Amino acid sequence: MLSIGNGRRRLNALAVAGCLVASLGACTGGTTDISGGTGGNGASLTMAADAATTWARNFNIYSPASDKSPALRLLFEPLVRVDYTQGAKADPWLAKSFDWNSKGTELTFHLRTDVAWSDGRKFTADDVVYTLRLMLEHPELNRAGVTYKKVTKVDGSTVKVTWDHAAYSELSSFGTGSLDIVPRHQWAHKDLKTWTNNNPVGTGPYTLADFNSQQVTYKARDDYWGARVAVPAIKIPAVLGDATKPKMLTGELDLATTAWAGADKDFVARDPKTNVYAVYATGGSTALYFNNAVAPYNNVHVRRALSAAVDARKMLSLNDTGQAPANITGLDEQAYGDVIAREYRGKVNRQDIALAKRELKAGGYTVRKGELVKGGKSYPLELKIIQEYANWQAYARGFADQAKQALGLNVKVLPVQSSSFDPEVNEGDYGMAFNYAGSGTGVFNSYSAMLDSSYAQPIGKNSNFDNTERWKDPQTDRLLHRLSETDDPARIKEISAELEKIVADQVPLRPLFQSVWFLDINTSRWKGWPKPGVDNYVPHFINGPDFTLTLQHLKPAE
Repeated sequence: MLSIGNGRRRLNALAVAGCLVASLGACTGGTTDISGGTGGNGASLTMAADAATTWARNFNIYSPASDKSPALRLLFEPLVRVDYTQGAKADPWLAKSFDWNSKGTELTFHLRTDVAWSDGRKFTADDVVYTLRLMLEHPELNRAGVTYKKVTKVDGSTVKVTWDHAAYSELSSFGTGSLDIVPRHQWAHKDLKTWTNNNPVGTGPYTLADFNSQQVTYKARDDYWGARVAVPAIKIPAVLGDATKPKMLTGELDLATTAWAGADKDFVARDPKTNVYAVYATGGSTALYFNNAVAPYNNVHVRRALSAAVDARKMLSLNDTGQAPANITGLDEQAYGDVIAREYRGKVNRQDIALAKRELKAGGYTVRKGELVKGGKSYPLELKIIQEYANWQAYARGFADQAKQALGLNVKVLPVQSSSFDPEVNEGDYGMAFNYAGSGTGVFNSYSAMLDSSYAQPIGKNSNFDNTERWKDPQTDRLLHRLSETDDPARIKEISAELEKIVADQVPLRPLFQSVWFLDINTSRWKGWPKPGVDNYVPHFINGPDFTLTLQHLKPAE
């Protein structure tokens, strides 16, 4: 059965992780067989995670603090595993099975009975009930955006979650790090806003072995409920962004998650037998956002004209980190290939100057001195981007150059520090911006976060990442409501086709580049890494169960 996933918010666990440093990508790149490797002793795996100069000892996964210890999903696990390669298909994990009632208002989890916490205590329904009720008792912890109303213990290994509406769309939220299960016996009665959980207890395959501000070391559990992991220890030094690249080249790191322009030449070609650069589609995209609440972007002809003036592939060539253009529907073809309507398959944003000029004319706009003009009023164009993202800067310059060449328009590129970018975009303080759109967590969640008018806040009010382009359309809302109430694959496909047409034709935003997880891998010590497009799990620490599957398949290189 096709799952339509979760995520009414931009998934914090995915959107700003190390894998998404300048995340605009595809699923190509890297010429080495990712499963190979030679030499090495396989004593431990050293990786970069959550770019930092120092580590904070904070293993409270629900802490509001921004500084936490790295790779917490090695310790804590979810009820289900979300398969981002198959449109958010949910598979059992800590729950051995799950089922809905006929109305989609009750979800029952049947828990594994062979799971123990790392301190030896038995994992039970009490732990699940405690964790899920945290979202009800402390709404500020509800980063997954779930809307259930009640959590009930049926027996020692069964938990029922209840909504006041059909909630098929929220299944995959139980697979995100935002709902990883924690031990009631350790967490109860703690102040979760201040407690740092210095000695974490989890169900995951690793425990904390050593901590200092420069490196965290995890050791494999002998009593883990799942298949044995062959990597006895994982070391995570504190490393910033591009500083991982020289460490990958010297073999100091086995794994990093950094976008690397020219990786084939600068990394892979240095040692094709061991060095791998791979990208995995997240299911979402980086899009050109239009602020539909302000002129001239509230005019569909302007949105169409600006989209037709540029070519996504040409922009990507300016900083090639291995990505490809996104499908114009906002649904990634790798994750949603069986959903996307035939007329949109393979459709990416291409330049069509004649079309761009026709659309401007249809909208009643002319170009004067590089600005759009209508009714005697001029509209200067601006494009906001995140300053720290080198590839966004390159793509933005390419966008401005193409708009100038195609329509004679001047587009001012405004790089904004990442700490300011989200607040400004969320409050509608922009005309155009590059921003993330959609996800691998399902059709409903991708489109709901983009288009649901209930999230469209007035200018100056925080939209909390959802519908930051401020799209308002009753037909869109009706389609989203119908989509939220079904888990029938045929019905999902039918409704999705109508939403795809709205995104493609009305252009509330224009998806340009696939978002990806970037993986830099040195296989000299460990072999058996999954291959993009072949294996259905992504070797990134942020995808907890997927990373566990990776570690279960790795073997010391000979």
